[in-house]
Formats: sequence, structure tokens, C-alpha cells
Amino acid sequence: MTDQTRDPAASPALPEDPLLPDGGDAAPASDEAAALAALRARLDRRHRAELASLAAGMERERSELHRLLVDQGLQTALTRAGVAPALVAGAAALLRPLIEVASDEGARALTARLADGSTRPLPDFVADWAAGEGAAYLAAPDSHGGGARAEPGAGRHRRRADLGGPAERARFIREHGRAAYLDLDP
Repeated sequence: MTDQTRDPAASPALPEDPLLPDGGDAAPASDEAAALAALRARLDRRHRAELASLAAGMERERSELHRLLVDQGLQTALTRAGVAPALVAGAAALLRPLIEVASDEGARALTARLADGSTRPLPDFVADWAAGEGAAYLAAPDSHGGGARAEPGAGRHRRRADLGGPAERARFIREHGRAAYLDLDP
């Protein structure tokens, strides 16, 4: 049988390999292809466990990174929303199942999956949550008496001793003036 009369569907064509000689006898090429296939199978068997171990390790690292990103993002967003420091861990545990890490061209962003299936950026979601459902987790306002709200600048008076060293005292005098410095409690 010659090459022109052979049925192409009867035997699959071998992929072109730059290391195999062009033209020539088909028997040495098929022997080399068989040897190459046997070598690949042997190497695959030899390194299968190592590849599986590396893949499992990468998956563990990826899940740990995901956990750390979610925990840090939640802590930051809850603190900025005004959640009491003692309640941040509880609020984070409540919201953690809703948080996802979205990757976009290498950049990661934290989003919250809402009940309707849509997503929102984490800071926006936490701010809305704290204003409504999570209001019980917010820190109490700095009050000065029965329900009174603190006035801007109210609170403990600053003292000269609180200013620290001479450099900080000089900075205070430059910013506020010598009279303000002398008005401070000793």
C-alpha cells in the first residue's frame, strides 16, 4: 500500500515533532513516538503524588489567604462604621458568610452577596448594615450626662504634661499660639 492509497481515517496522524526527521521511514518515527509516550507515562506516574501534594498545598494557601482577606476587610469596615471594639468579632462572625473575594485582573476586592443575588462593595454594605440591622453593635456616643451628645471639642482638658517633649510643645505653640499653651492645665 502506498501513501496515496492509504485511508487517512484508518490510522491517526502523528503530531509533528521537530526532533523527528522529516520524511523517511514511518517505522522509526512511530518507534520514537511510542518511546516518547512511554517516557511521558513513566514520568507522569513518578511525579503524580508530588503534583497532587503541590496542588493541595496551593489550595490550602489560597483558602488561608481568602480567610485573611475577609477577616481583615471586615474588621476594617466594621471599625470605620463605628462598631464597638468589643463587638467587632461578633459582628464579623455574623457577616463573614456573606463576604466574597472578587478577583479582577489580579486585583482583589471584597464584596457582600445580598439576598437577591446581587453584590455590593464591602464598605458600602457594612455602612448600610450598621445604620439599620447592625445598629445594636455600634459604640455608644461619648455622652456627658443623661442622653446628651458630646459637643465638638468637649471632653477631658488637655494638659501641658500631655504634650510630651519640647518639640511637641513648640509645634503646639506654633499651631495654637502661646496664649493657648498657657491656658492648658499644668
